[in-house]
Amino acid sequence: MRGSSLSLFFFGLLVACSINVAEKHWKQAEEFSRQGQHLRAIEEYTKVVNFGQRNPVAIRAQIEIARIYEQYIKNYPMAIRAYRDVYRRSEDRGTKLDSRAAVARIYTDHSELPQNLSFAIQEYEALFNEGGSQEKDAPDWWLAWAKALSESGKFQDAAGKYHEFRTQFPGHREGPRSLLEEGQAHLADRSPEKAIEVFREIITKFSSRPEYTSLVAEAYYGLGNGFEASDQLDSALESYRQGLTTYPNRKVIELKIERVEKRRKERRF
Repeated sequence: MRGSSLSLFFFGLLVACSINVAEKHWKQAEEFSRQGQHLRAIEEYTKVVNFGQRNPVAIRAQIEIARIYEQYIKNYPMAIRAYRDVYRRSEDRGTKLDSRAAVARIYTDHSELPQNLSFAIQEYEALFNEGGSQEKDAPDWWLAWAKALSESGKFQDAAGKYHEFRTQFPGHREGPRSLLEEGQAHLADRSPEKAIEVFREIITKFSSRPEYTSLVAEAYYGLGNGFEASDQLDSALESYRQGLTTYPNRKVIELKIERVEKRRKERRF
């Protein structure tokens, strides 16, 4: 019995020492961060991780390492590696989802390499397969997913995601804007009939609401593009004119009107 008590005493002493050492390295890391010595901060946070492995303090330290690589050093491959390490170490569902979302965000924000968007799309899909729709940031993640699909040229899939957004998150403040994005995705997918249907829905729903004046103007512009793409020039001209006074960039509409009028005249001869 005495031997057992002695073992517990030494174990407790060892844990206490480890905590004290980890705390010391944490404070040093924070100080280095304040001084802008980010690589030295990473060294200290890494020591905390090595002491704790999977405990909450170690996970927090690993998150700090990822954050420093991403926000200060701008070494995005290392940031991704660090966030993936957070995912592997943590058993907390929210932390795991946040780390996956961070990886997806980096890939999306730095899409100068074509494969990065593909990686981002894979991360967002995995994020929601793991229950991400229940998280408070889920609407933002969903819209980022749709945007990544659109920027990668998968316009039909993007339109579908924007449509699903309003089902997944009914009443969300970005719902009206997602409707516009859906219409634009249909245009980019060379599906003007679907685009026309969506833009008409926006105009019908929001024309009477002053807070959506700009959105409705954009819908008229999109509607004009849809009619023009389907060679309905009279309807295109009417749509462009409807949005002329409220569209954010009047010159763009004027050029569109000029081009359609020229096409109409050419058609008469």
